[in-house]
Amino acid sequence: MPLDDQDWNSVRVAVERIASDVCGRRVEWFTTGRVIKRDEKNRLVWIKGMGDVAIPIIAFDYDIRYYDTDENGETQVRKARASLAVPNVGQTVVVAFELGSTRIPRCLGVMQGKNWVETED
Repeated sequence: MPLDDQDWNSVRVAVERIASDVCGRRVEWFTTGRVIKRDEKNRLVWIKGMGDVAIPIIAFDYDIRYYDTDENGETQVRKARASLAVPNVGQTVVVAFELGSTRIPRCLGVMQGKNWVETED
């Protein structure tokens, strides 16, 4: 007697269960997306394909030391604090998920490379 669709489905479910017990499940940890909305004050972005999920920007603020010359010709050390800019609408960002596919997304940064995708002719 041949196996029907229900039999094959039960085999597939059993194999998936055993495989996940042995080596774990595949979890999507990163994705990329185009920014469709931004909130500069709160450092949030929204990307295409994730609906109305606000994604916070993850970055460090940097303390910068630079040198300036005053009117007497003396060099003075000055300090400034630099913080990352919120990505603009249309830029592509990299998003990491803390708890797997689409759970607790965090924006890591803007894709800086250009023309890296090869298309088929």
